[in-house]
Amino acid sequence: MGKRLTNEEIYQQYHDKVFAYIRNHVNQIEDAEDLCEDVFVKIYSKIDTFDEKKASISTWIYAMTSNTVIDFYRTNHIHSEIPEDLAEDKSLIEDEILNMESLDNLAKALKSLPQEQMDIIVLRYYRGLTLQEVSQQVGLSYGITKLRHREALGRLKDILGE
Repeated sequence: MGKRLTNEEIYQQYHDKVFAYIRNHVNQIEDAEDLCEDVFVKIYSKIDTFDEKKASISTWIYAMTSNTVIDFYRTNHIHSEIPEDLAEDKSLIEDEILNMESLDNLAKALKSLPQEQMDIIVLRYYRGLTLQEVSQQVGLSYGITKLRHREALGRLKDILGE
């Protein structure tokens, strides 16, 4: 299909998104930085195994990032702190965030959300905050923030699935 991206192009296009995803799932910034570095080392070492017929590069990078975070929790035996959203199937919104071609559609879908839900999604996925931090930013309880987050993801999935 298209030309292969160079390592530098991959880094420039995906570093911030990969780091934001990791930062959402890891408490210590130092751990997040190390894991982000690990992800790009894996990407560069396995780029020859990437098959664009099986998945987009963004999906491949997302899977590698997600697996790296899960491995971090396993190897460090941090069972009590594993974020529940890591155990779930990857959400459509996270895949869309990494998928450059879909950003226009995502922006339109975000604008169709109620302001509060849009704020939660923007803080969570673009600013890289945890749901706990988002709840503090928007002035809602953690439980309500979590509920509104799920509602927003459901709406986005419906809109983007059309």
